[in-house]
Amino acid sequence: MEENNQWVDDRLAKLTPEEEWQPHVTTAFARFEDRRTQRRFPRAILVAIVALVCVATFPAPRAFAQRMIAPCVEACESLVMNPPGMHYLLHRMIWTVHGWMGFAPPDFALTDVSGANFQLSDYQGKVILLNFWATWCKPCEGEIPWFVEFQREHGNQGFTVIGVSLDEDGWKAVRPVIESQKINYRVGIGDNALAQKYGVDSLPKSLLIDRDGRILVKHVGITSKSQYEREIVRALWAELSQAERDRLRPQGL
Repeated sequence: MEENNQWVDDRLAKLTPEEEWQPHVTTAFARFEDRRTQRRFPRAILVAIVALVCVATFPAPRAFAQRMIAPCVEACESLVMNPPGMHYLLHRMIWTVHGWMGFAPPDFALTDVSGANFQLSDYQGKVILLNFWATWCKPCEGEIPWFVEFQREHGNQGFTVIGVSLDEDGWKAVRPVIESQKINYRVGIGDNALAQKYGVDSLPKSLLIDRDGRILVKHVGITSKSQYEREIVRALWAELSQAERDRLRPQGL
């Protein structure tokens, strides 16, 4: 047995630079085990493909997968940090999976300050910045001028802001803010049921939704204006043809 072990050590030593090689029988066995694992890898891919097909085809596996993936999405969100470019890419990857699994943002119907009814689904085909806020929330108040500017600059490019106030006093509290801040985007009054639907447990909370109705980015708490701007421009830019990009480039895109 000792001779066999020595032969293994000698053979592995020839494959690895001497300065990196520390002969050890356990290491040798581990390397052989890795090779056996590699031979089984194509079978693992086949199993994964079959599982994905089942999830996409049958409601019960899809519902189970949703329950499994949702906590993972939340955990990934809590870990996503800088740099900002990677922040956006990771969020996009997470929410692409999220949307594919059927986790599209739930639709809702509200009434705006003029008394007109509207739904979130009315804006499908646009990039939407959905913002949950309240008049008593100081960080929310600080974001409003940014959103007014985004609406003004990108509104003609297929972008819109939708504000959902969670003020208990309703329009009595919200109407003066709309007038004083000169809010140029649609605002409605939400309730506890809508807040629970979107998991709003702190303010502000904002979601960036692409033209296909998939959530790209979710922010809880105040975020920098430049971060919002980067994410909005990327979401708009990603959907444009080359001709549209060339046409819009002089405007800052």
